Amino acid sequence: MVPIIELTEKNCQDCYKCIRNCLTKAIRFSDGHAEILQDECIDCGECVVACPRHGNFVENDLTLVQKAARMGRRLVASIDPSFIAEFDVSCVEDLNAALEALGFAASEEMAVGAEIVSREYERIMMNAEVDVLISSVCPSINLLIRKYYPDMLKYLAPVASPLQVHGRRLRRMYPDAFIVYIGPCYARKREAHETGCCDAVMMFSDLKQWMHEQGVHCVNSHTQTDRGIRARRYPRQDGIVKSMARVLGWNRVSIDGVGDCIAALEEMRQRGANKVFLEMTACEGSCVNGPAIRSNRYENRIHGTVAVNSYAGEYDFGVEEPGSIRVTFEPDPVARTHPDEEEVERVLEKLNKATAHTALNCGCCGYPTCREMAQALCEGKAEIDMCLPYLHEKAERHSREVVNSTLDAADRVIDKQMRVVQDIASILGETTAETKVMLVKLKEAIQ
Repeated sequence: MVPIIELTEKNCQDCYKCIRNCLTKAIRFSDGHAEILQDECIDCGECVVACPRHGNFVENDLTLVQKAARMGRRLVASIDPSFIAEFDVSCVEDLNAALEALGFAASEEMAVGAEIVSREYERIMMNAEVDVLISSVCPSINLLIRKYYPDMLKYLAPVASPLQVHGRRLRRMYPDAFIVYIGPCYARKREAHETGCCDAVMMFSDLKQWMHEQGVHCVNSHTQTDRGIRARRYPRQDGIVKSMARVLGWNRVSIDGVGDCIAALEEMRQRGANKVFLEMTACEGSCVNGPAIRSNRYENRIHGTVAVNSYAGEYDFGVEEPGSIRVTFEPDPVARTHPDEEEVERVLEKLNKATAHTALNCGCCGYPTCREMAQALCEGKAEIDMCLPYLHEKAERHSREVVNSTLDAADRVIDKQMRVVQDIASILGETTAETKVMLVKLKEAIQ
């Protein structure tokens, strides 16, 4: 599996912030450093956002795109609709002008593909093909279901993502083009690798870097060239739902954030549902709060959502897709060992977390409970020193040992000196009372 997100070992400083924010716990700690387990990772980018030392790096296609431009390739951009939340522009034409200055021959909003996907979701519900439909727009959620909830694949919409649909459209329009997706989502990189829907994936930050290097600036025209397209709502929370027409008899629920999506999938396992469309996105606040937009959590949710709302409307592009956009998602379950319960209990004993009273479940190690920490230790994914209460107790125990050994040594020295003084006094015929009193006081003071 091609690594999309990796860690820079030299910058890792034992803070465990990445494991605390990784809800799939796809990280192993060894020798005090973190390592992403690629087979378990869903490319959500939470570890990149959380790392205070910028110890993560993401596969970068900027050099690849620049090389294609130097070779004279025809560059065509698929622009994620969240661009309006990241750049100081009023419409896609403003950004297109900057892209043209960098050498792009053409560009188009990926919202075109989103509109086609929405119409397909509506058809599935109207034809009653399933009782529950989970959106397949977010590649991280698709990975989450494939890896951790393969039994829920029956609910995942068998529909290609907006990027795949739009990439196919651009290849028809520009057969010889070098297609570049530009957006806020690291997971799109894996999607591009696996499906070939585009030739390169650039983050908004990559585009800004290139613009800075070339001295290119976006110009805000403060005008909008159309009446507003509803598929442009896709980047905001509940944006997929708001881009679709209501289907009689169906409820629509929007869930954002990996944690809430996991909770919803667990609920589905236990209770099921009927006639429900579930919009699921991995980022809290959806794409306007994507990992390549925000440098801090929740930084762009209000501004980004307002910008999306202002740019969107109630109209459609009116684009039709000539072929089928149905796909099949294959399960890719994470192969995890299940440690023996006795082994887990032994680790809990070693951590002094074997009882409800001692198992603090403080989460300092990054795992929600002491038992999950013990299981990670058994699987070789964690280190015992990640447990802060265990380290505290270990340090206290060591301090007591040092103090006790010091007191014992001092006690032996004082006793020896008293015997020496007594011997000298007996030889000289002098009293040792005063010396004994001083040594006894010294001994008591030390104790």
